Amino acid sequence: MSLNEKRLLLFGISKINPSTFPDVKKPFKFEMTAQEWKEQFGDDNPWRSLIRTADKLLARYLTLHLKTDQHIRKIGWFDAVDYFPKEGRIVVEFGRSVQVRLAGMLEQFTTIDLLAVSELTSIHAVRLYELLSQFKSTGYRVMTLEDFRFAMDAVNTNKTTKKLKAQVLNPAVKQLNEKSDLFCIVEDIKDGRKITGFKFIFRTQEQKKLF
Repeated sequence: MSLNEKRLLLFGISKINPSTFPDVKKPFKFEMTAQEWKEQFGDDNPWRSLIRTADKLLARYLTLHLKTDQHIRKIGWFDAVDYFPKEGRIVVEFGRSVQVRLAGMLEQFTTIDLLAVSELTSIHAVRLYELLSQFKSTGYRVMTLEDFRFAMDAVNTNKTTKKLKAQVLNPAVKQLNEKSDLFCIVEDIKDGRKITGFKFIFRTQEQKKLF
């Protein structure tokens, strides 16, 4: 998933009020204008970017492994997107199956500060921000090497752990610390000399001096 696709998804999810989550039997829709896109992300061609991003997400899907790999289900993120060129806006309707799952994960998504994410220009940094935001109440998160690779869509890239850290992990942490409201320190988890996972210790930037 591209950076702009992730941005559009987070924007839509951020418009959901957890205390008044819509009836899952009714389609959930959200609207975004080219002006909002420009204000959020500083894009010089907001309408074109918005159209291209929505088009791509229409073709995106989630892959769910139900119980075992013998049962795999694929569901689309969006059911429909309505475009209003003269008004410079789109109206997006989430897929019904995705909407049902969002109801159970809403608290995780709504801890994300959209303004903070809008400053991030790396998809890996945005994804790391999501992963850490889910654990803001504890201030740390432990992930196996395999889980981190999967979360960063790096299962088939950066084959060595050294490359994974140099090209994915370290740049993401650096940008997070410089451009978001979170400050993170990463510790290797090892089995002997082999790295098997990572421990993320983080605070808000206001609490940075506690490290």
